[in-house]
Amino acid sequence: MSRSTKIFLVVICLITFFANIGALPTDIMESRNIITAREMVSDGCWLVPTMNGELRLAKPPLPTWIGGGVELLCPGSLAAQRVPAAIVATLWVLFTMLIARRLTRRNDFAVITVVVMLTLYNMVLMGRSATWDIYCHSLMMGAIYFLIKGLHDASGAKVWAWLVGAGVMMGLSFLSKGPVSFYALLLPFVIAMCLWWRPESMKGKWLPLVACIVTTVVVGGAYYAWLVGYHMPELQQVAHQESGAWVNHNVRPWYYYWRFFLEGGAWAPFILAALAIPYWKKRLPHPNAYLFATGWMLMQLVLLSLMPEKKMRYLLPMSPTVAVSVAFVLLWLIDKTRYGKATRIYVWAILGIFLVAELFLLKSIGGLFGNPDAHSIALVKNDKRLEGIPFYHNSSEDLRIELVYESGRKILPLNLSDSALVAAKLPCAIVSREPIEKELPANVLKSVKATPIGTFDDNKHPKSNRHYTKAFINHVTLLQSKQ
Repeated sequence: MSRSTKIFLVVICLITFFANIGALPTDIMESRNIITAREMVSDGCWLVPTMNGELRLAKPPLPTWIGGGVELLCPGSLAAQRVPAAIVATLWVLFTMLIARRLTRRNDFAVITVVVMLTLYNMVLMGRSATWDIYCHSLMMGAIYFLIKGLHDASGAKVWAWLVGAGVMMGLSFLSKGPVSFYALLLPFVIAMCLWWRPESMKGKWLPLVACIVTTVVVGGAYYAWLVGYHMPELQQVAHQESGAWVNHNVRPWYYYWRFFLEGGAWAPFILAALAIPYWKKRLPHPNAYLFATGWMLMQLVLLSLMPEKKMRYLLPMSPTVAVSVAFVLLWLIDKTRYGKATRIYVWAILGIFLVAELFLLKSIGGLFGNPDAHSIALVKNDKRLEGIPFYHNSSEDLRIELVYESGRKILPLNLSDSALVAAKLPCAIVSREPIEKELPANVLKSVKATPIGTFDDNKHPKSNRHYTKAFINHVTLLQSKQ
């Protein structure tokens, strides 16, 4: 691969994941991760994460540890929190490119794969978000590349290096989001490799493969082994809740992902075309590589469809296999048909549209879907009256975790009907759905000085949107003793 091609790929990755990185608003997943990282730093407790003061063991800690490190260096910076995710997303693209080049030994095929992957909506969105998904899948793709090198290309001591390295990467993937990527990315790869791309020989590789598995268990399990010794009841409760969520939350029929190709946007017709396996296996110059890549993609689709819980964003791990499968079709059109020039123009036009949008239009795009009446609770961070004041919310009301993120502090539950308890917390600020006069009993209200700070609307969507909710409209009141 020429130096100019490498520079080109670096530049488009930088634009895709880093340009205007702080332009889009946070979502609930990002808020949770950043809150936990923030509390790691403020409370000094890095081994037992908390979120708004409560144990946060539901998600593995690696991305949050990274977020905590960012918080130490750049306190309160959303853009800085997103940079590690952007770096990891870039690594995911790099590993996919290396695998694509290994499959066909063609640099142009690898470049087209990168272009397709960088113009998939899910990939762009998650590569700019400080969430867990991008970490686990990127690290797993690194592990898969190492497995390919160790099982197909290496010999002697190099087999040990590649396979132990794969074990480290798999362990880190587990520390990023548990078994998610093992199921959605690694298992389909193993099935596809056994069916369409077996190593020529496994002689001298079984023991390194065992070492790979042991390394995975040690790296991925050491933290949880420590947790078992100190927080076993909480860990059991989390395991029960998470397993229940897979079965009971967002349950969809098995065919829910039938429209998976539509997630490819401009590449949707080519994704469908890539599924014409009887046609392509007779025409493509690398039929076994095509069967492996497309089979890997279909195995992912089948396994994800078997899970009761389904969301379209769960198709993210299909991004690299979709990109590789589409690249086979595009390269054939370029090389073998009279539509080669038109195909090239189409590919580069799609890339150009994405790059222009990421460079110049992200803020405007975010504004189109934003709330023009927003008045965020984040403003309390600049209110001198609230410096050093603890925040509470009515314990009888649910609190949206996004408010904790926006306010930059914990908002703990408080029984507002208990006058003695309220008096013990003074001075404090109360976040409530209704004005304080409706939240505090009359006897409690008479004993405190209540200063309204403001009414805040943290909805990310306009009032006309079905996602607009009163849960994001809250009153903040400063309570002080009258004495």
